[in-house]
Amino acid sequence: MVRGVIARLREWIAVEDAEERIEGSGEAITSPQHRRSPEAERELDRLGELDDEHRRDDP
Repeated sequence: MVRGVIARLREWIAVEDAEERIEGSGEAITSPQHRRSPEAERELDRLGELDDEHRRDDP
């Protein structure tokens, strides 16, 4: 009886095989700081340049 309860608990708590349950592109997951797309980086650079030009034009 106790063995049956322990067996059921183990089945209930058991974690599936990670290789079978995880799906994705296979790329490394990085922090949000490093997750920007190349398009977003270009847009940020463009906006930074516009801001620099605006500051140079102001007296």
